[in-house]
Amino acid sequence: MFGIDFIIQSLNFAASFLFALWPIWLLTPLRWRRNSITGMIVAWAVLAVVRVLLVFSPLPILALIVPEPLNTVIFFAAGGVLVLLKLGRDQLQRRNIQKKADDARSVEDLRSLSPKEFEEMVVELYMAMGHKAKRTGATGDHGVDVEVQAANGEKWVVQCKRWRGTVGEPIVRDFHGVMQHEKADKGAIITTGKFTAQAREWASGKPITLLEGEQFLQYLQRVRRSANVPSAPTQPTANAAPQATAAPKCPKCGSDMVLRTAKRGMNAGEQFWGCSTYPRCRGRVKYEG
Repeated sequence: MFGIDFIIQSLNFAASFLFALWPIWLLTPLRWRRNSITGMIVAWAVLAVVRVLLVFSPLPILALIVPEPLNTVIFFAAGGVLVLLKLGRDQLQRRNIQKKADDARSVEDLRSLSPKEFEEMVVELYMAMGHKAKRTGATGDHGVDVEVQAANGEKWVVQCKRWRGTVGEPIVRDFHGVMQHEKADKGAIITTGKFTAQAREWASGKPITLLEGEQFLQYLQRVRRSANVPSAPTQPTANAAPQATAAPKCPKCGSDMVLRTAKRGMNAGEQFWGCSTYPRCRGRVKYEG
């Protein structure tokens, strides 16, 4: 049997060998292409722990590529560079999303985005409202796409549907189960499509906001305009999303109404409340805003 000293020396040697080849391990995530900088930072963090542990090693650190202590100096400098690169990349990506948010004029513009870009735009909406938000990177139709740490301390979850079709009651019901699993205070489903009447009826009275493309675009443009005007900052709200329920009910069918803009006729350019089930119902109410 091997003695404890032999085992410790073997582990120290393995750790020293691992750290000595840090440039190879650090460059390995480049093969993944996606999120390679993040992968490199994770690899660097693991190697940094190894390097700290080697401080207590009785054996000298191997110098296979670059001699010590220059090897360690370069290693920690590389970590600083990686962090700066990630911060710069994240800033560029956010500016790109902000530009697309400012340029978006229709639901079709939202549908032209990639699923990731649409989720990032949802994140931008919440951040512009004064909350903390991030993409989860989760996959699957019944997951959480965006997590929000609200300004009032609540936890909100959001599911994004960059769809052309309708979102029905089963999806809303499943999302409510996800909310309970995540112990979320409130939730929202944001889609570029439409919600069925059954979906809206099932969500009624529950802490779920259902937001369609035109509504989302209106709120996004509103907070982006406020963000671009320093004298009129956007105030955080205590809602999981801009309240779609603030719209009036359709006088014909009782469904929620959506704020629209007339494109033709004598009233072109004017806003009005239109039934969310259009064209099935053509109910409308004058907008008094």
